[in-house]
Amino acid sequence: MRKNSPPHSGRSHEEIALLLADARNNERLRCAGVISGRLEALAAFIATQRLEWCDVAELLLQEARHIDNQAQELH
Repeated sequence: MRKNSPPHSGRSHEEIALLLADARNNERLRCAGVISGRLEALAAFIATQRLEWCDVAELLLQEARHIDNQAQELH
């Protein structure tokens, strides 16, 4: 029986760092896709409703607040 065996199944620190970096990058890509899709939906809504600039600004502020609130919930 090995004493003080690492809980990472014999992987090196470099391998673990690469796995973590890959996971972070995948999460960033997922988040970017979500935000991109939301911006496309907002743009379509703005175009179809022919919103005035002040309404567009308010819509963007609301979306920014929504994103901020979601980020705060994660922390």
